[in-house]
Amino acid sequence: MAIDYLIKVIECEPLPGYRLKVRCSDGASGVFDMSKYLERGAFKQLKALDVFNAVHLVFGVPTWSGDIDIAPEHVRSDMVPCREED
Repeated sequence: MAIDYLIKVIECEPLPGYRLKVRCSDGASGVFDMSKYLERGAFKQLKALDVFNAVHLVFGVPTWSGDIDIAPEHVRSDMVPCREED
């Protein structure tokens, strides 16, 4: 799948297990697992659940305090699709 650098995350909800339930601007929905990033650089701060759960969107980018973010095109390409009722 080609990476769409214009993709945005339009909904983002923290889930247990350091996962994010997301919906993207192309209509796709899924779950993105952040747990594999928690030992890398600034992402280590997200191990604190209060920090992780404070995720918010800034111009379509999942963002946390401390200038931590994850590229929306990366979220879109690596998320696991989910059904609407999930």
